[in-house]
Amino acid sequence: MASAGTEIKVGLFVFAALVGLTYMTTQVSKGKVTTRDMYDVAAYFDNVSGLKENSPVEIAGIDVGLVKTIGLEGNRAKVIMAVKPGVVIHADAQVAVRTRGVLGDKFVEIVPGSSSHPVLTQGGTIARSETPPSLEDVLQKVGQIADDVGLVARSVSNVLGGEQGEQDLRIMIQNMRDMAVGLNGLVQSNMDAVGQIVGNLRDFSADLKQVSGANKDGVDKIVKNLEVASAEVQVTLKHMNVLLGKLHEGEGPMGRLVSDQDMGQDLKETLASLQSVSRKIDEGKGTIGRLINDDTTAEELDKALEGINKYLAKQDQFRTSVEFSPEYMSRTGDFKSYLNLKLQPAEDKYYMLSLISDPSGKREKTTKMVKYRDDGGAWHTYEEEKTEFNKDKLKFSAQIAKRWDDVVLRGGIIESSGGFGVDYYLWDDRLQFFVEAFDFRHDHPPHLKGGGKLYFMKNFYLSAGMDDFISDDGQASFFSGLGFYFTDEDLKYILGSAPLPMGQ
Repeated sequence: MASAGTEIKVGLFVFAALVGLTYMTTQVSKGKVTTRDMYDVAAYFDNVSGLKENSPVEIAGIDVGLVKTIGLEGNRAKVIMAVKPGVVIHADAQVAVRTRGVLGDKFVEIVPGSSSHPVLTQGGTIARSETPPSLEDVLQKVGQIADDVGLVARSVSNVLGGEQGEQDLRIMIQNMRDMAVGLNGLVQSNMDAVGQIVGNLRDFSADLKQVSGANKDGVDKIVKNLEVASAEVQVTLKHMNVLLGKLHEGEGPMGRLVSDQDMGQDLKETLASLQSVSRKIDEGKGTIGRLINDDTTAEELDKALEGINKYLAKQDQFRTSVEFSPEYMSRTGDFKSYLNLKLQPAEDKYYMLSLISDPSGKREKTTKMVKYRDDGGAWHTYEEEKTEFNKDKLKFSAQIAKRWDDVVLRGGIIESSGGFGVDYYLWDDRLQFFVEAFDFRHDHPPHLKGGGKLYFMKNFYLSAGMDDFISDDGQASFFSGLGFYFTDEDLKYILGSAPLPMGQ
């Protein structure tokens, strides 16, 4: 009997515990706001990459709902948001996808609109949405800048090309030399005049001192003007007193801010919301809370930052330069122009792409069979070869280069044919000697070119040498030229000063 009484007591205790647990669950559910208690509004975006379901929806930094569903309707993304009851959104509201921090989560921000427009209800749509600019937009702008640089290079080639361009360049250099000589002579011949100017300034200072002593009446007038200004300041202070009185009485926006209890209550609610956010962070809730309190999240962030640092370090090693080099060819009397793009991922290697405008043209050899009939009426055939130079075609180069100390070996496509080259540098790379061979064919010697470059000042160099010096058909020619180039710093300045579209 004692055992049966114990079992009855245990059963009654378990039953009472279940009833109590059911009651507490009911009370908690009544106080919690669920998506069933919220109302839905929709918005359309061109791009919502990174936004996920259950991402927060905020107004003025306050959490007012969450992203319920994300779907595709036509060519745009449709986002349905569940908004807490009591949050008023008007028909002229604006919505945008934002990012919290550099590596933070995506969230939706709503500007609720003005009270002069209707209020959105269940199933309403926010018509005004903002989509952040994509990476493709930025790259497209960079491509447009590259096209502009190419246009400038072609314009410079047109200006410097031909005999007229060479003559204009010589005249310009001679004018600069004459101007320097003239300035030097002007300074040397006017040293006495500079001394006279200093003496005149000394005399003028003494005269000014005498004038100020003889015009005390003018000083008195200045004092009177100061008295008038003081009176005007007093009038201004009276107006300020009137303004402070209105402020104390609660007139105007500032007055309402000081005297209106409703605005004070709004401020208290804002502070309470901030305290709630701070408490959630302390409890480890949300992205910031996990970042501060969860060691795992912090370690993952450290790994991500380490990866970013490695990527940025590689980008710092990467070097880019653009070079334009017109070379005067003594044989033809024309300019042979080079436009080079040099990409250097490391100190000991680089890649170079080039476009070449050659006045002698591209060598093209054609062979055809010719038939003819002799006097006896018999048909005969013979092979006829013809070598032509197509002056309308641009040549191109694509080379890979590797450097050992002062020697560089490079190879690839040189002037639209296979080839290789060797460079040797002296004087901290200010003097370069080079030789290259390309256009290897069985019916004529290869094209050999050799010469040197002297980098005599920043962004400019002189070049000279011999082109196609073992030619068997009279194509050998001396060349000389003045080239210029843009380095990384120049390109960063050009790209950084160009405006980028931010989009809507």
